[in-house]
Amino acid sequence: MYNAKRDGEGNGASHAIPSMGAIEGRITVLEVIATTSLGLLLKNGDKHAAQHVLSIIRRAMRAKCNDIHLGVADADSAIAYAQELLDATFENVEFPIPKSLADDLLIA
Repeated sequence: MYNAKRDGEGNGASHAIPSMGAIEGRITVLEVIATTSLGLLLKNGDKHAAQHVLSIIRRAMRAKCNDIHLGVADADSAIAYAQELLDATFENVEFPIPKSLADDLLIA
């Protein structure tokens, strides 16, 4: 990903394409932010708020996949990855989340 500040200086052309480690680092940051934020909301114990958040996440994921014109297989993979993140978050939450609520992400 091009970064104007970094890539505009000196020998920036060699840094315009990020390394695999840089991409993995950015994905890790997003995973941590997502799971921590959702986990904090769910620990609050408000299941109605949790259900509302899952509904918003579901719609946002489907909309983003459509916006960036992902193929069906790639969109399914992205949705499955989102479910993995949610499952990992639910495992770390102190109160049990009903399976139907966790599965809400995948129901259109």
